[in-house]
Amino acid sequence: MALKFAANLNFLFTEKASSIVERICLAHQHGFRAVELTCPEDETKRQKVLATIEDTGIAVSLVNLATDRTKDELKWGSTGIPGAEKLFQQQLKSTIEFAKAAKCQKIHLMSGLLTDNEIECDYNRTYLANLKLAADKLRSSNMIGLVEPINPYYVPKYYMDSYVKAREMLESVQCDNIKLLVDLYHLQSLKGNVTRSLEEYGKQIGHFQIAQVPNRNEPDTTGELDYAYIFQIIQEFGYTDWIGCEYKPKTTTVEGLNWLQKFGFKL
Repeated sequence: MALKFAANLNFLFTEKASSIVERICLAHQHGFRAVELTCPEDETKRQKVLATIEDTGIAVSLVNLATDRTKDELKWGSTGIPGAEKLFQQQLKSTIEFAKAAKCQKIHLMSGLLTDNEIECDYNRTYLANLKLAADKLRSSNMIGLVEPINPYYVPKYYMDSYVKAREMLESVQCDNIKLLVDLYHLQSLKGNVTRSLEEYGKQIGHFQIAQVPNRNEPDTTGELDYAYIFQIIQEFGYTDWIGCEYKPKTTTVEGLNWLQKFGFKL
């Protein structure tokens, strides 16, 4: 079974293009058949992105929840933020509309940052309520919502910073269209023990992303993870959907794509 890879456009081709439209074109030009991206901020950008998706025929495997870039506490999402429930509902609606137009079935429900004037139990209640609401909204559109634990070295104070917390939330929601996004970079930084972790969380996993640890470069760069082995266990795991390439190119995106050939894959 061949694995298939999507270009995360928040990380790849950024050295050559500032706009998502340009990065979609570059990803397509260099052989990617799918991309991951963030929901565009406004309608003009959205229409340009959708037109480029249609023109290139590229698939969109994952969309990040729309975010509020004007406020630091909201730039990493709103799903768990007490007092931002209406904003979350607006962002979810907007992202679902974009995802439907882009024919994307997965939305990463970014949790947001903890702030000093709130207590974590309030975030827990807000996050759980918003996940339940999202499950209903996404189900009617045949979509999956994704929960991703992110390590505190990369995003300090990110609310969803634990696989234990993620599992508790998924078990509390009890909806088969709310799943776990496993970024191997964050999994290794938070928990390690990749083989047993994938066995432990197997039924809850809905998406994979890859990068080396600790520098978040290409999978074949020096680091803590043996990706020859990891790709093998993902294949044995039976995952057949897109794997997001969410890594920082060590030099340039195109030069860094040699890892595919080294591991016996092609786009």
